[in-house]
Amino acid sequence: MIFFLFSIIISFTALPAAGDDKHDNNERLSIILIDGDEIYVRSGNYYTLLQDYQIHVKGANSEGNRVWIELRRDDVFLEDAIVGKGDTFVYSNNSTEILNLTVETIYGGASGVLVKFSPVYQYLDPKLPAPQTESISPENSSDNNSSVSPVSKNQAEGFDIPLFLLSIGAVLLMTGVFAGIYKKK
Repeated sequence: MIFFLFSIIISFTALPAAGDDKHDNNERLSIILIDGDEIYVRSGNYYTLLQDYQIHVKGANSEGNRVWIELRRDDVFLEDAIVGKGDTFVYSNNSTEILNLTVETIYGGASGVLVKFSPVYQYLDPKLPAPQTESISPENSSDNNSSVSPVSKNQAEGFDIPLFLLSIGAVLLMTGVFAGIYKKK
């Protein structure tokens, strides 16, 4: 009986309490949508990021070393800046960083400029729906070499199934041992 209670206590210690600081910090972690990619945008054009954010290159100065960029979402102005090579543009919404991109190179030409942004980081805007991605079934994917089993969608967050099953096994083993001892007496 003691082992049964002990195993249940061990199984549920992985679940964070409602007011647990560790749990609250994990919820504040950002989900990375674009992780260090590079994008190219011509002056007068834009590049559409995930969650319908758009980075526009509005123009460049006469030397071609600084560009005017503008961030929009669904054709609604959010923020703009004049940046040069090596400058970083960061957009935050209510202290949550959404976009972080660095101007790596500005190519000037007769027809305008081409701007290379690298690295580009975009984080999930929690107030917007998550972007939909194509789902590839494991049996059809030739890239799936992972030995990690997928987590069930109805599994409680922080609940460790292998530890729970090990605990149940320990309880059954100890029950059998004690049943054998009492049977001999």
